[in-house]
Amino acid sequence: MTAPAPPPQPYPYQRGYWSLSRILLVTGAILFVLAAFAAGDHPLAGVTEWPWAFGAFAAWVLSGAVP
Repeated sequence: MTAPAPPPQPYPYQRGYWSLSRILLVTGAILFVLAAFAAGDHPLAGVTEWPWAFGAFAAWVLSGAVP
């Protein structure tokens, strides 16, 4: 008869670090939210070019996040 297997150990928590691609992803997400606010019925919607500007800059920032 063999001894029972020990219970599995919990996976150790690893602290993540903020890499450049992660910072760019967060920045792009914030810019896309601003573009959505500017396109909708919001106080940012006063300038008609803002949704295009925020969306284009967000896409440009996100293109830098992809390796």
